[in-house]
Amino acid sequence: MSGWTPERHNRLSLLLTAAAIGERLGDDAAFLADYTEEVRRLTGWAGDAAARRARLDHETAHLRDLPLRRLTAAGGGPGAIDLLLTVALAGEDPRIAALLGDGGFAETGALVALWRFRDGEDDPLAARQAIAWLLDTGLLLLANPEAPRQAHAVSLNDAVFDVLTGVERRRDAFAVTATEDLPRTDDLIAPPALAARLPSLARLIAEAPETMLCLRGPERNGRHHLAKALARAAGRPVVTASGAPDQTAALRQAAIVAYLRGAVLVVNATAPAGEPRTLPAPPLEPLPTILIAGEQGSIAAGGRPLVTIAVPMPGESERHTLWRRAAPAKDEATLAQLAATFRVTSGAIVDAAAAALAAEGYLTPETVRQALRDLQDGRLEGVAHRIDIESEEEFLALEPSAHAEMELFALRCRHREQLADHAGPGPGRHGLRALFSGPSGAGKTLAARCLARTLAKDLWRIDLAAAVSKYIGETEKTLDRAFAAAEARDVVLLLDEGDALMARRTDIGNANDRYANLETNFLLQRIESFSGILIVTSNAGDRIDGAFQRRMDVVVPFQPPDELRRYQILLHHLGEHRTSDDLIQEIAVRCTLSGGQLRNVALHARLLALEAGGVIGDRELRSAIEREYRKQQSYCPLKPLLAAVH
Repeated sequence: MSGWTPERHNRLSLLLTAAAIGERLGDDAAFLADYTEEVRRLTGWAGDAAARRARLDHETAHLRDLPLRRLTAAGGGPGAIDLLLTVALAGEDPRIAALLGDGGFAETGALVALWRFRDGEDDPLAARQAIAWLLDTGLLLLANPEAPRQAHAVSLNDAVFDVLTGVERRRDAFAVTATEDLPRTDDLIAPPALAARLPSLARLIAEAPETMLCLRGPERNGRHHLAKALARAAGRPVVTASGAPDQTAALRQAAIVAYLRGAVLVVNATAPAGEPRTLPAPPLEPLPTILIAGEQGSIAAGGRPLVTIAVPMPGESERHTLWRRAAPAKDEATLAQLAATFRVTSGAIVDAAAAALAAEGYLTPETVRQALRDLQDGRLEGVAHRIDIESEEEFLALEPSAHAEMELFALRCRHREQLADHAGPGPGRHGLRALFSGPSGAGKTLAARCLARTLAKDLWRIDLAAAVSKYIGETEKTLDRAFAAAEARDVVLLLDEGDALMARRTDIGNANDRYANLETNFLLQRIESFSGILIVTSNAGDRIDGAFQRRMDVVVPFQPPDELRRYQILLHHLGEHRTSDDLIQEIAVRCTLSGGQLRNVALHARLLALEAGGVIGDRELRSAIEREYRKQQSYCPLKPLLAAVH
């Protein structure tokens, strides 16, 4: 018999086990003669079940990748294999199950009695040890742990049964991908430094299965694709564990299937901020394992060697290739513009290109920007909201020095990748951080909107009420997820009222001080490693910890507007009006209001004009100014009219 496949070997092993049971039980299991006849028909081999088993072992001795051969090498031995196959038969044939227990399960006492005799010796301890090994590894499952030991009912792990019978069933715990269906390393779009390491990484998987490989990088950035390509280069299929590493049962089942199939196990090992991820030891070793992890968080590999590979976001040349592959019909100039404009992950490029082509039929910076905006990411949407920056062309009046700093920051944002190349390696080298400090209403949030519009990027504001948690460590996890999502989507992230999170660290007087300082330390590190564009605003810059200010690339001080800027702001917000210029100048000189307050004045004046059926005049504007001062419980400095004096 030639052409051994796992399915043929497993089937014949099951048949031979049934034949051996029939020989041991004699007339009590006469129906098992059907299995013996099936063995004779398939092989033509003569002799009893033991002789035929010896013939099978001889013909397949060189095929070490067969699942049952793997289990034998893992420490189960022939006795454990016989017990495993017996339980499998009991799960498939109710007549065999009736011989070994009740309710369709095989009882351990009956299994020990059946297989205690081996090679002419009575060794019940060996049979019990084999059952214990099968239970410890998860190959067998215990149905009634509360029952006496001899009455323990066991069943075969469903995933193991599928492997033994050749059944391909979709499961929630894992997904299996055949070697021929995996991507090739030649098709990967990777930075040159990473591409040069691919052959050695594939050899590591093939030749050193005890070494785990960890691929670190942003989400949706090709880490799973790279893992599958490396597995194919090593000549192995892939089993992808669907659950998180802390879901021990799901990971255990995936590991068993990966071991039986000779596959590479791919595990999501992403750890929340400040929480180390500990991986449970696989039940059967050695097992080639590739971990998928984020850029942050520690991983405990359980004593196994761990090789970490960074999978960075694609550079401009890689993005150009990705856009070309996603939309091969577009002209090179458009593709080059998209590559230069959007610094996003490879997965975001694929998704955005598909969405833009489906919605509009073509790719432009605007259709791609809308497609990226439509992509859902709960890490960001749950704690932040997008600020509309396209509703109107807003007016921003700044002092010359602040205006120069704003232009400098926009320039650095446009050329941040080129600057990063000269800055050298390091965390956050692609990131830019700005602090806008000044009193309320001075235009800090407005400046952030104008900057985002200038850069043609979306602006997302962190909602502190949603981000800050009373539970220790939850604030850090939430902010870490939001920062990671902002990096992947290439948006401008606004941390408004940042002094609420960045207050100066204090001496530790109690547990609250300690945890507050830990939160501040985390935010310091995360801001330093942030590779996106971050704007922090504060009404009280002196309350912010000095370490935060040192990490800022640009600090823009916002001052209350002077007379000229108040005049310009008020004119802009009034729009069409019939107000005398003398009154506007008087307001600009006498009323030391902020830009936000002047906007409120213009809105209230327009409301009064709408009610009167006309446009804004002196009466409406004066009334709005007086109302604004009444809100502050302050005296209005405008010269009163004679009628008002009367």
